[in-house]
Amino acid sequence: MVAAACASTSTAAAAYSSLAPNPTARDPVRRRTPPLVTATNRHVHGRTATSLRQARPRDRFVNPPRPIFAAAAAAEAGEMAAETSTGAKPFAVLFVCLGNICRSPAAEAVFRNLVNKRGLDSKFLIDSAGTIGYHEGNKADSRMIATSKKRGIEVTSISRPTRPSDFRDFDLILAMDRQNYEDILSSFERWKKKEPLPDSAPKKVKLMCSYCKRHKESEVPDPYYGGAKGFEKVLDLLEDACESLLDDILAENANISA
Repeated sequence: MVAAACASTSTAAAAYSSLAPNPTARDPVRRRTPPLVTATNRHVHGRTATSLRQARPRDRFVNPPRPIFAAAAAAEAGEMAAETSTGAKPFAVLFVCLGNICRSPAAEAVFRNLVNKRGLDSKFLIDSAGTIGYHEGNKADSRMIATSKKRGIEVTSISRPTRPSDFRDFDLILAMDRQNYEDILSSFERWKKKEPLPDSAPKKVKLMCSYCKRHKESEVPDPYYGGAKGFEKVLDLLEDACESLLDDILAENANISA
């Protein structure tokens, strides 16, 4: 009977293991949803996939432990201290994509490079984030880093998910595509029920390509599943959009270039 019980336990464990998400999978959208969690279907990259917006008991990014909140609070306190020491609040820009390893890190780097060339580093706070936290703590995709470096742009950011304080801390939040845009606004609606957030925050959210002047695309495509040309295309769009973005910010905020 003991042997039979062990065999039964082993069989049950194997069955559960086959349903658990693969922690090494590069594509977080395609991970299977764990048992006991209701999932919704979502069309991503030309296929129907399980939505990651459903809370999972084992998902440390949807239900993060206290240390993550503590780290975020410490970072926010540091930014406030820096603001007090300089006596002026820098204009804050946040770039957002899905996982914060391809498009938004590149956008952050492109915009930072333009700001640096104009000698306005102290006037800006520039960051990037993802609508999911699957890659939190990771460097950007090596292909994006290499492609950007060929253009003299250094991508150095570390992936992090968006957080409620972003709606207070940033003056502009740039979404790479329509799905990112909708996910950012959905997060705002969810978070504002738990803590005070400015009612005007959704107005800060814009589509990245809305600033493009030389390109007609309405979204920055995800290059993750494509080849080298996909990463080049992303940079073409970002360089176009970031130039116009910076010009618009300076035109509307005379104190920044003063």
